[in-house]
Amino acid sequence: MSLASIVSVSTAQVTHREHNLGWANGAVTNTALDGRLSQAAMQYRSYAPVPRIAFYDIAFPKDCAEFASMSGHAVLVVTAVVQDSTELPPARIYLGSGPAGTDLLRIASVQSRVASADVRATFGQFRVDALYLLPSRPNVGARDVLMDFAAHRQGFRLAQLSGQVPKPLAACAEADTRSQHPSDSVLWALVRREYPDLSRALESAH
Repeated sequence: MSLASIVSVSTAQVTHREHNLGWANGAVTNTALDGRLSQAAMQYRSYAPVPRIAFYDIAFPKDCAEFASMSGHAVLVVTAVVQDSTELPPARIYLGSGPAGTDLLRIASVQSRVASADVRATFGQFRVDALYLLPSRPNVGARDVLMDFAAHRQGFRLAQLSGQVPKPLAACAEADTRSQHPSDSVLWALVRREYPDLSRALESAH
């Protein structure tokens, strides 16, 4: 289903930058994820060393039947790379702001070392890929997605969601996302379809 991506960068010279990568369709491979990091490393090389970078993908259910099976949730994959390993994994990802924000449920995460020399030189060698459940209601309005790193940086705005959903979901019945979660079988079927490479590592860490 449709996937939205954004890069958020925290630099020494510029406190925070956001770069919208736009919308795409289809599954996201590890090659595509690594390519986004490499592209960002080239773009921000002049600011190196950059303390941290993060970007996300949202995978929506493919239709109203899957939306209902997912109990009204999409999945959010967050990839972050940092210079300081104590910042990972993120302490919290949430909608809104401050203590009153709505925490997203983390399903799984996997930490690794960055292989690309260009990415290491710009953003650091420590990487995390994490999977979250994202409540998704048609026409809910704009919402910020914020991230608290484990150290040094809180309230890092990962994204500003428009509140829009793909057209096939616009007429779906709303679900009670606060009290209902999808079954593991339904959730991982979606994740395997949308993230065929990353899903193997995430599922092993679950």
